Parts: sequence; C-alpha cells; structure tokens
Amino acid sequence: MTKSSTTNKALTLLLAATLVLPFLHTNQASAATSSAPINSTYTSYFNQKYDNLVDDKNVFKTTTYHELDYLLDSEGTYVFLFGGAWSKDTQAVVGYINEVAQAKGIKSVYNFDTRLDGANPATDIADSANNPISRRYVDLVNKYLTNLSTQIKGSESVTYSNDVTSGKAPNLVTKTLTGTAQKIQTPFLFVYNKNNKSGAANAPIISSVEGIDALLTNGVVDKAKVDAYKAKVSAAFDAVPANLKAGLQADQNNNNYIASSYNEFAGETIFGEADKDIVLDPVTYDELNGVLKSEGNYVFLFGCSWCPNTRAVAKYVNEYAKKYNVTKVYNWDTKLDGGIGGTPDVPVGTDSSNFLQIRATGALFSDRYVDLVNTYLTNIETLYAKASNNVSYKDANGVEHVANKLQVPYFFIYNKDHKDAQGKPAPILDHVELMYTWKDIQPDYELNGKKGVNYNNYIEALDRAFSELQGAAEQAAPTGLTGKAPKSDTSKDGQISGTSTALEYKRAEDKAYAPVTSTSLTGLTQGTYYVRTAAKAGFKPSPSTIIDLNLEQPAAPSGLGTAAATTSLSLDGKITGTTAQLEYKLSGTTKYTAAKATETTGLSTGTYQVRYAAKYGYNPSPATDVVIAYTKSAFVDVPESAWHHQAVNFLAANKIAGGTDETHFSPNDKLTRGQFITLLLKAYGIAPEENAKDNFADAGNTYYTPYLAAAKRLNIAGGVGDNQFAPNQSISREELFTLLHRSLGVLNKLPKGNEAATLSSFTDANQIAGFAQEAFKSLVESGILTGDNAKLNPQNLSTRAEAAQVLYNLLK
Repeated sequence: MTKSSTTNKALTLLLAATLVLPFLHTNQASAATSSAPINSTYTSYFNQKYDNLVDDKNVFKTTTYHELDYLLDSEGTYVFLFGGAWSKDTQAVVGYINEVAQAKGIKSVYNFDTRLDGANPATDIADSANNPISRRYVDLVNKYLTNLSTQIKGSESVTYSNDVTSGKAPNLVTKTLTGTAQKIQTPFLFVYNKNNKSGAANAPIISSVEGIDALLTNGVVDKAKVDAYKAKVSAAFDAVPANLKAGLQADQNNNNYIASSYNEFAGETIFGEADKDIVLDPVTYDELNGVLKSEGNYVFLFGCSWCPNTRAVAKYVNEYAKKYNVTKVYNWDTKLDGGIGGTPDVPVGTDSSNFLQIRATGALFSDRYVDLVNTYLTNIETLYAKASNNVSYKDANGVEHVANKLQVPYFFIYNKDHKDAQGKPAPILDHVELMYTWKDIQPDYELNGKKGVNYNNYIEALDRAFSELQGAAEQAAPTGLTGKAPKSDTSKDGQISGTSTALEYKRAEDKAYAPVTSTSLTGLTQGTYYVRTAAKAGFKPSPSTIIDLNLEQPAAPSGLGTAAATTSLSLDGKITGTTAQLEYKLSGTTKYTAAKATETTGLSTGTYQVRYAAKYGYNPSPATDVVIAYTKSAFVDVPESAWHHQAVNFLAANKIAGGTDETHFSPNDKLTRGQFITLLLKAYGIAPEENAKDNFADAGNTYYTPYLAAAKRLNIAGGVGDNQFAPNQSISREELFTLLHRSLGVLNKLPKGNEAATLSSFTDANQIAGFAQEAFKSLVESGILTGDNAKLNPQNLSTRAEAAQVLYNLLK
C-alpha cells in the first residue's frame, strides 16, 4: 500500500568491506562506488502510472489482494477504486476522483487492480477466461460485495471451476468447486461498510459509480461532461449515512492490516501496541516493479504473514527501520493473493495457500518471478544454489529462463544504479536470509545451553545493515576480553575484564545494550554476554564478542545401567536410568544426542559417554562411560551365520522363546500348536490365565495350559472342534498364519498393507485353504510373509525357526 507523496529518506548506502555472519553481505562494493545521494526521492507510483494525476499528494493507496480481503472484513468505512493504469477509462477519471475526494476531506482511496501483475490480461481475476484464478474474484464478490447487483447495470458474469485435492495418499479426496459472480466494469468506485444495511437487508456497498460517461466532445474534453461525472462521484460520497462519515474521513495506515494479519496467522500477538507506527508497507507486483526502476535507495522485505519465518522477523525489521528513521520498508509477497487460501478461517480441503505462488517452477506465473529477479536483482545471493534449487520457465520459443530461488523472509537494501568495485551492476547492497520461527527467535529462547542466539543473530544483522544507510564504516569486534564466572548461581560477582568506555554490552536475552564505563564489568550474574564496540560518528557498531560466564554442572551422572543389544548389529540396546537433562554419544563420535526420561532405547553396541547437557549459565558436566554389550546366543545350533540367528537371539533375549534344552534351540524341529500359542502370547505381553475355569478339554496341566486359557477367552484360538485344541499336534504354516492373523486382529495390531507383494505372485497360492486365504493375503501384502523361491508352502509344517522369524518381523 503506497500513499502517494514525495518522501525524503536519510539513506546513504555504503557497502562494508567485511562479511560478518549471520548477516549476509554481497561483499562486492566499496564506498567509492556508491553514487546515491544522502536524501533519495521516491516518486509516487500513481504519479508515475497516471498521466492525468498531477497531484503528488493524492489520496490513492495501492492495495494487494490479501489487504483488500482484510479491509472488506474490517470495521469502518472505506472507499475503493477497482481499476488499473492499463485501463484508459481509469486513466481518464482518476484525477477527477482525487479532486472530489480531497474536497470532501477523504484521505484514502484504496486502489485494487484485478490484473494482479498490473498489466497482463492473463492475470485478470475478473475474467472467466482465466479460470481457475477467476475464483479469487468470484469468492471476493460473493463473500463481501453481497449487494453488488443493486449497484451495476451489466449482466456479464465471472465464473470458475476449480479442482481441490485434500488428504494424504492413498486417501486423497478431490472436489470440484464452482462459482459465479457479476462482473464489474472498470473503473468501479464504491464506498463500503460491512455493517451498512438497507432496511433489514445487508448493504455493504453504500454507493458506487461504475464506468465513465463520455467525457469528450469532438475529441476535446467537455467541461460539462466532466462536471457531471464529478457530480456522480460527489453524490456517492454524500450518500454515506451520517453515523458512518467519520470513518470515511479517517487517515488510514498500515497499523491495523499488518498487525492483524500477522497476529491472525500466528494465533498470538506478534505486533502489539508498542510496535506502532508500522512502516512495513505492502506493495503490489506492479508497484514493486515501479520502485525497482526508480532512482534512490530502498529497503525491502519479501514475505508475508502466511510464512512462519517471515512472522518471526517482521516485528524486528519494523523496529530497526524506525530506529534508523527509515519511513518505509517495501513488503512484497511472492504469492499474488497473499496465500489467502491458507488463512485460519478457510476450511481444510476447500482451497490452497499456494494457489497464486509465483516463486516456483511450474507455477502459473513463474515467469513474473524469474523476469523480476533477472531484470532487477542481478547480483542476488541466496541460500539455495541456483544450479540445484531454482525457479524456471520456458518462453514461447522454448527457451528456458532460470533465476535464483530466494527464501522468505528475504530482507535487502537496493539501489538500481549501484556498482561493485569492478564497475559491474550490484543493485542489492546487503541482504539477510535467515530462517527462524517466532518461538525460537525470542530473546530468552534457550537451545543447547545458549539463550537468544537466533535473536541476536538477526538483530545484529539488521543493526549493521541499517547502519550502512547512514554511510557508516566498519569497526572490528573487541578483543582481549576475559570472563570470570560468579561463585554460584545466586551471587553477583562475575566479571569481564579488558573492556573500555568505547564498548557496550548486554546479556544474551536482553534487547538493549548498555554502555561500558570502565576497564572491567563487575557484579555480573552467570550467563552469556554480548560485548561490542559502540556506534560512533561515521562508524557502525562492531560485531559482538560473546563471553560465557558459566558455572560447572554437578558431578557426572550416576545410577545408569544398560540392557544388551540382541546382536552386535542390532539397534535394540538401552541405557537405563537416564533423564531428559542428560545427553549421550557413542565413543569416537562428536555429536551428543538428548537422552530420554527413564531409559534411552534403540542403541547399538559400544561405549557411550553420558553427561548432563549444557544449560543456560552452566557448562556440560563430566561424562560417565557406559557399555552396551550384546547377548551372545547360548544355543550351539544357532550360529551367527544362520538366517534366523537374529530372530532367535531377539526372542531369547526378551524371554519370549526358550530352547529345547539349555544349549539347543532345535530350529528345524516342527513346531506344535501349543508351543506357538505360548510364543505368540508372550510376544505381545498377554498374561497367562492360571487356574482358569474355562479352557480346552485337552489343555492338560503343563507350560502351555494357562496360555491356551487366555487365548480361548480372547477368541484368539478357536480349536479344532469339540472343545479340543490339539496342542501337541504339529502346526502347518497356514494354521500358524491364520492363528497369527486372528490374534493381531483381536489385539488391533494388524500391520498396514503396503502391497509389498500379492498372493498371485506366488506359484502355490492356489494351495491355500479357504480358511487361511484372508490371513495369507494380509501378511503377504504387508511384507511380513515373503515366502521362499516364489512359494508360500502353506501346507508344510512350520519349524521353530520359521515361527521365530515371523514374530521377529512383527516385533522389531
């Protein structure tokens, strides 16, 4: 939104000679190459675009789609003009509208161009030929301009048909959404208040003037016809009820729109009362092009409220712009509709937040982004490498055009005439491209024992960038500083030595620096301090030197234990007795990982160092060494080379399966039905039922007896008839898998099918009995059952090794 005026900016842009992370600097120019005057003049967008508008203090403000949607849903009385500079009719009357508005004391007329790029008919949302983007016009009219039919004469309409897909594969749902709305003729001037009524009916459009009457007679402007048109405009303004006229004459600014849109998307307060007056000024694509073509120095922030990373930094960009007396930061969104389809009030599955994103290859108007970058931002540097992550399109001749893909928020300072030390164009003097969230950019946010790291990174980048607008030179970070931690976490006897009165300092979580008054800082509490050389005439503040005044943690952790891994290669070892305050690493590696409460699982064999992690004001503790071994198989008939070794070892280590004696597992022995039920219930932690009154008649009184009782009660096992289970009978593969499938269903643990294979891919699938078909299908499709040489061998008797492997596949 740009209110047309001539604005003087105290902006002198000098490119510094050094690169200080995380501030990203072009590092290509010197003060000698900058020809920008101290006071740059911004020429009004409307004066540039409209030949008949000579007043440089006119009432018009450009309006983005997202801002328009916000204003139409806001309290207050507003004047809108739909039309663009491409329209000869809008060109003809814009000066007269301005004249009448000023005479009526109206300070703001919001100009919205339905051609979202301000020029090309293909971007016109008020044209059915541009389906599906015509949805944006139709939805806007039907949601807000509900009495439009009483204001316009034409019968022409705008329609759309839009397919919207929601959900996640394989459960995708596609809906075809359609809509129709009456089409306005530009220019369309109207006065709006969402609460206005005509009788009992809603009438948000209070009054309007559509199109223009012929203003010429014999090719010459006819004063009488002009006066008649101005009388219509005057009558439209006079039609506003007395109780709504005060709002009509209010001075509009960005405070409400910027603050409300950012806070709404975030679901919390980002911009509060203390942040006003807001200097972030949303601009349209066409206005952005106009500014980039203009002489002078300009500050830009690309990004909008839909982006969590932009929400994180917008407050600080606004704060530091005001600190350096910058009155306007041009805020442009790469989504031409502002991501309206992703706003919190839009139902899921009815729209898309990327509907009009142009910063993506394959997007409808990606050429607008690519051409803008390649035309104006010729020395752009981005975190994404142009060679591997870019935006491209092919022109009508099949020629591919490629541009760097910037990430938002992208903050930069611009002068179209600036050149680097080699005399090459370098219009971007400085930029910052750092991705944070509102949570992790807070001054008191703690990570890895440090507070405010992201906050300090960003504000130092902004501080140094905005300092360049004053023509300030670099200063080196202070050296020779030493810190001494306080004696305890309650004492104030820490100090930093080697300081001077040229320095300033702050704690990491503080926002403001305080001056240093002597050769040392005393009376300090534990924590992290930032010390830098203060700004002075002609010089910007230096990068900060970071001093930690940390106390030592208590002694190394104690009370730790381990649980062995199943094998030397498996990841099922544990460290027990851990807490969330600890961290660990495998000996020989460098990176510590946060431990979990009670126990830390999923570990391989080896020696681990475990310590108390650093926290704010404290160094990490000394480490305690713990060793995770692996359970060597006690079974002489299960060598490590056996295909079932890991499965048998796992079941034995977890006390699910035992051997046939102390040293043998007998992997090739046939498995009995009683043995399998016992294995199955142990595997899933189902307790046996001792002394059960209801059991199978042949359950006997042995190790499997209570397990059969539990299986019968849970309807896992139905038996072979006549209340018999035949526990000592060998179990076939199809019986085993049927019992297994039924059990998993009862326990709600059936594996999800991913169609790893199908029954038809096995040559003996026709041999599967009817009762086992469902079980085999489920277990094959989920990848639990893989067969052998394209066979399932359903009628073969199961071995102990095969059963162990199946259970291991499910449990691992």
